[in-house]
Amino acid sequence: MPRQGASKRFWNSAARENAAWYIATRFQSENKEFFESGTREVDDFLAFAGVGLEASDSVVEIGCGTGRMTRRLAELAGRVIAADVSGEMLQRAAVNLADSPNIELVELSGEGDLPLADGSVTAVFSYITMQHVPTATAQEAYFRSALRVLAPGGWALIQFRRSGVVPRLLDWGGHITHLANGRRTLDRAWRGARVRESALLQQATSDVSVQILPFGRRHVWALAKRAD
Repeated sequence: MPRQGASKRFWNSAARENAAWYIATRFQSENKEFFESGTREVDDFLAFAGVGLEASDSVVEIGCGTGRMTRRLAELAGRVIAADVSGEMLQRAAVNLADSPNIELVELSGEGDLPLADGSVTAVFSYITMQHVPTATAQEAYFRSALRVLAPGGWALIQFRRSGVVPRLLDWGGHITHLANGRRTLDRAWRGARVRESALLQQATSDVSVQILPFGRRHVWALAKRAD
């Protein structure tokens, strides 16, 4: 079975075990604060990157989970395509977001492809998702796909693990702590892979700029913008 198939199985199982914890480890349930935290983080991260959404925008969220951040994206943009590798997560998202008619749910293969036409959206957003994708190849493919689907004037804001020894050690400390508490955090579908920032910067083209925005000791944001 390909590694991506194993990843799909892992996240379907995680959704059944405790979706909220595997999405954001400080939560044990999809309660009010779980979704409110998603609202705050969307606003904070867009402000951090200096980008925004308007009612005329269409945005893809890669790794929507059960919709923790999706509802806020749908409040800001006219159309949201909420995508995830896990069908189980998407089933929960469908219930959580039933009152948001401008959201479409899409299940991904996990190989880095986005089933959308070239230049068909104005924004792509992804947080704490790439760090769980099992291969650097698939993560780079997601980034290329994000750039491909951007319309002129559009942007992509995608979070990745930071490269280097110290971020790796910090991540392993977290994995082991969670393992001691009974979580399956040594699975490759949780640990994921690392992409060098230079590999992301190399995706820039004559009409697409790419910036790396350091975010704490363990993460970076890749911000790409397509020229008008």
